[in-house]
Amino acid sequence: MHWKGYAAVIAAAMLWGVAGVVAKSLFSGAVDPLALVEIRLTGVFVLTLAVFLVRGWRIRIPTGAAVRLIPLGAAIAFTQSTYYVTINLASVTTAIFLQYTAPALVMTYGALMLRERLTAAQLIALAGALLGGYLLVVGPEGLAVTPKAAIAGIASAAGFAAWVLIGRSQGNKLTPWEMLLYAFGAGAVLWSLYVPPWRAYLQPYTLQEWGLIAFIVVFATLLPFGLFLGGLRFIDSRTASLTATLEPVVAAVAAALLLGETLTGRGIAGAALILASIASLQLFPPRPPQSAAGRPSI
Repeated sequence: MHWKGYAAVIAAAMLWGVAGVVAKSLFSGAVDPLALVEIRLTGVFVLTLAVFLVRGWRIRIPTGAAVRLIPLGAAIAFTQSTYYVTINLASVTTAIFLQYTAPALVMTYGALMLRERLTAAQLIALAGALLGGYLLVVGPEGLAVTPKAAIAGIASAAGFAAWVLIGRSQGNKLTPWEMLLYAFGAGAVLWSLYVPPWRAYLQPYTLQEWGLIAFIVVFATLLPFGLFLGGLRFIDSRTASLTATLEPVVAAVAAALLLGETLTGRGIAGAALILASIASLQLFPPRPPQSAAGRPSI
């Protein structure tokens, strides 16, 4: 069943890759990156709650899960905010490259804290994905990024690694819909203390901007986060985070087509290396984790 996990994570990465380009276009206008985070968090919580109500699902929190749900929401909010700040300060592909150093953090944490054995295939895939991502964004003068963008990008990688690990730990206790509801609810409450909802929503956005914002809420947040969390029920966090490095490839192509960002021969080689690294993971699929049976799945 591991193919379900790969398919879900690949679909999530593709949606995130396109969404980064949409977000960059919004930031070129009058949309504040931090306000967009508030709209994403609250929007997904409201939509997920509506799904529960319409389908008549019981809202429940298993014993002990609440302790993990608040950090999960905080990690998601932190990741989104630092990622958007990086996009605003640098190119889309650079922001995604910095965020996708997260697999190295996930694998290091697993090896040191969880005593997970790293396979040769995973280490080779990690090296290939990191080198491919670097080639995808580097120019003749090297990686062009300001210190502020670098700090924000590394912070987004740490946040990404944190929510992936927390989400994996809850995969056999909660369904993806439940994790979306509780995590984004907690994240929305926490982020609202920093960016009040009225500051985010009561802005003179144009109709086109509202359309792009709605796209980000649904296709950059609700669907991909649900797909990724669902994928963690079938593949481990290391494999999932490595597979998600497809996002820089999608983002680079989308940025070249929609924003006019240059995709060089070096970048094409990097994209090919990332794809080869993801494909190599299929040679040694890990044992799928036990799924949460009998509850709604995404």
